[in-house]
Amino acid sequence: MNLFLDTSNNKLILILEKKEEIVDFLFLDNQIRISDIALEELNNFLQRNNLTIHDIKNFYATKGPGSYTGVRVAITIVKTLKTINNNFNVYLISSLAFQASNKKAISILDAKGSKIYLGIYENAKNIIADQVIPLDYLEDFKSQFKDFEVLQDYNNIDFKENYLKTKKMFEKATDISSINPVYIKHFI
Repeated sequence: MNLFLDTSNNKLILILEKKEEIVDFLFLDNQIRISDIALEELNNFLQRNNLTIHDIKNFYATKGPGSYTGVRVAITIVKTLKTINNNFNVYLISSLAFQASNKKAISILDAKGSKIYLGIYENAKNIIADQVIPLDYLEDFKSQFKDFEVLQDYNNIDFKENYLKTKKMFEKATDISSINPVYIKHFI
């Protein structure tokens, strides 16, 4: 059994999957206090499927970028579980890559303060590295990549479909020290 967790952008997304079939799905939007609800919602999610955490073999999670607290929540959960039981497998992906899936996409997330996180993807490959830029620069990227779809802030995303399409893109964490959130800083 596989469990996907995403808390990176004020949303709580849980997907339970087995053999490429979605078993259950939970989506809670606008979760300002995501750190207060994530564990309880995860526990309820597992209980409604008659599972315990020990029934999960593989954990898939986004690692950011995103909200500072949100990025840490899912990463802390999977890192703690891996610390407790080294037999759990943990797989991580950029939030921007998850949003882009296998599309030709300019993937952007709000970075606050008139800035955005941006990554450009083509057929599941990151062709412009994830970075933070001033919002004003977005038009330059749009004109340079005219035939790329702009995906923003997880709007109009089919999370279940994106998970299944990106599952092979996740990178396996080799050890506990490799399970870390991604914080992208703006130096200008």
